[in-house]
Amino acid sequence: MTHFPARALLAATLLLTCIAPALAGVIINGTRVVYPAQAREVTVQLTNTGDSPALVQAWIDSGDPDQAPEDSAAPFLITPPISRIEPARGQALRIIFAGEALPPQRESVYWLNVLEVPPAPEAGAEQNYLQVAFRSRVKLFYRPQGLPGTANEAPAALQWRREGGALQVSNPTPFHVTVVELRALGADGTALATLEERGRMLAPGEKARWAVDGAVRQVAFTTVNDYGGRAEYTSAVGP
Repeated sequence: MTHFPARALLAATLLLTCIAPALAGVIINGTRVVYPAQAREVTVQLTNTGDSPALVQAWIDSGDPDQAPEDSAAPFLITPPISRIEPARGQALRIIFAGEALPPQRESVYWLNVLEVPPAPEAGAEQNYLQVAFRSRVKLFYRPQGLPGTANEAPAALQWRREGGALQVSNPTPFHVTVVELRALGADGTALATLEERGRMLAPGEKARWAVDGAVRQVAFTTVNDYGGRAEYTSAVGP
């Protein structure tokens, strides 16, 4: 067991009680971004819902959340990369594809990051404070032109089958499908187990497995569409 000096505990307690509250105020208007390959650019709107100005940095990464903005190799430009947003005002981010051609037969996924740094208290303010930077991160889908089917049709095309003591799903479509809830059902529709609640994205051509007990004959699942809305599906499970 680790012991801390009483003075250190007291100092920490006093500091926490003096911290000025700080909450993220800048929001991204949307839970995902779709970039059609034929588009010259797409626009994402930010809104500062807080009571103070906010300094915002925006960048796109290829999937590594720990990668620094300057190290990103994602083939996109964002303007402006840094901006100040006044309270109750907005800022439009222009995203421009600026890389080499991506695979034309399937979607590619990247991540839009928005880092908000709240302002420090006014000079002379007699309080301790903790300045916290808040980061929002949403998916960006680069969607080639002429893909077979549509993103809205992709969830119904998922292929489900039993394999030993597991349930397996395959995504044969060129679209990413995000499953945010998954339940295993018996032949009569009785729920056997909830297999997914945190959300799982299935890339084009990807397979995923969940351990499951019982005779699974159907699945009920919920997915997220291009607009952040949810849709529910029921599919049969093959042998």
